[in-house]
Amino acid sequence: MRNERLNVVGVGGTLREGSTSLGALERALRAAGDAGAETEFLDLRGLGLPMYVPGRALDEYGESAADIGRFLEALRRADAVLISTATYHGTLAGVTKNALDFMQFLARDERPYLEGRVVGLIATAGGDQSALNAIGALTHAAHALRGVVAPVTVAVPRARRLADAEGNTTDERLGARLDQLGRLVVDLAARLGYDAETEERQLAPAAGRR
Repeated sequence: MRNERLNVVGVGGTLREGSTSLGALERALRAAGDAGAETEFLDLRGLGLPMYVPGRALDEYGESAADIGRFLEALRRADAVLISTATYHGTLAGVTKNALDFMQFLARDERPYLEGRVVGLIATAGGDQSALNAIGALTHAAHALRGVVAPVTVAVPRARRLADAEGNTTDERLGARLDQLGRLVVDLAARLGYDAETEERQLAPAAGRR
């Protein structure tokens, strides 16, 4: 598999200092890089996307248009996407949902939304159960965006106990699962790319005989 040319984009974090969801994302993205992919890290706190307004053109977002454009172009280049969210009140964080809503600008692309791209999902929570709810919500959103959700997800309960003050993962078992996810999205993206190229080569002679 030609993993070295794959591009994996990490999207996540919250507006909190020392975000555990951001620390978990960084760990998984490093594993994707170690597996041979090029990686791009989009920290939603640093990116500062405004609230998405349905029907508003990109140039109508004023000074924020450049940041939105950077976000969208990164997704267009991606072969796989890692999305990490905190869990607020039983579901994904508002800043995460807002970022997903901006993907509506990809609707008219030749390859719309996240079509055919592998999507790895991470959610961290302060309690015992709500991270699974956030994973469920992200799964529904990724499917609606036509992404291929990786069969391994990472739901982290009581995340503050498993991270340092900067939000970096300190638990070995959790770290190993994040590493597994990072490697998996690279492997799956390589397989999907290979299958698509093979199918294209197989269809080309048939098309020529029509």
